[in-house]
Amino acid sequence: MKHSILKKTAALFSALTVLTLTGCAGGAAAPDSSTVPEAPAVTGNVTVTAFNVGKADALVIQTENSVTVIDAGNKGDGKYIDKFLTNQGIDTVDLLLITHFDKDHVGGASRVINKLNVKQVLVPNYESGIDEYTSFVEKIEETETPVTKLDFGASYDWAPDDITCTVYASERDNYGRDEENDFSLVMYMLHGENSFLFTGDAEEPRQQEIMALGLGKVDFLKFPYHGNYLSTTEQFLDAFDPKYTVVCCSEKEYADPNTVETLENRKIETYYTCDGNVTVVSDGKTLTCSQTAAG
Repeated sequence: MKHSILKKTAALFSALTVLTLTGCAGGAAAPDSSTVPEAPAVTGNVTVTAFNVGKADALVIQTENSVTVIDAGNKGDGKYIDKFLTNQGIDTVDLLLITHFDKDHVGGASRVINKLNVKQVLVPNYESGIDEYTSFVEKIEETETPVTKLDFGASYDWAPDDITCTVYASERDNYGRDEENDFSLVMYMLHGENSFLFTGDAEEPRQQEIMALGLGKVDFLKFPYHGNYLSTTEQFLDAFDPKYTVVCCSEKEYADPNTVETLENRKIETYYTCDGNVTVVSDGKTLTCSQTAAG
């Protein structure tokens, strides 16, 4: 890549033991883009928690026996994930997925790795030059945490307990100016009859790629890019037609008014994290959403 930010910390990652995937986990070929994974039999509830950490992403997915973390907010936000899990007597994260390396997604990751037993880290296959990324990589090296770098165009299967997930990397290694958002890993998850889509900060080119996967409609959408209204927003919502969505934003940097209006007009039940943590519980057939008022 022809980007200076990708060179500054390349030496750090090259010092780690990493597995770069060019297909599915386990070495299998990537699935056909129109294939949707099959959901296993439901054995318990699945809970998704989206944290009130401002205009930043930090989410935890819990099954009966596993914890998956998607992004860790800004620097200092890892303490919310740590406290949330520790208060439940949980000291292990089975998978820490960092969608991309902007500071509002990777900033709290070093704290999560430092305070909890992280079994596996999944990241896109590029490097960044920001301090938060450097701290993240140094903490991985210090703790010898296994890392999987998902190559462009590849996918990764993750199936703890009764959920089935596929993580999709971006198709390209160059999207032009301000391209890191379009490097976002996205995760599609099935739990019984319920489907979920977590989209990082995908902008127009990446949203086009996600739509091309042929995943069909979803019940829950983690709205991409903090509620920014893009030229693809209407098409994206047409493609996935979610019943529920969570927008990760702050009061000062709220979702675009056009996005708010669009979601209201479409009667999509929408939660904004600046109003408090959002909890989504799936029993395999129905979803129940609630929000804890911000203190």
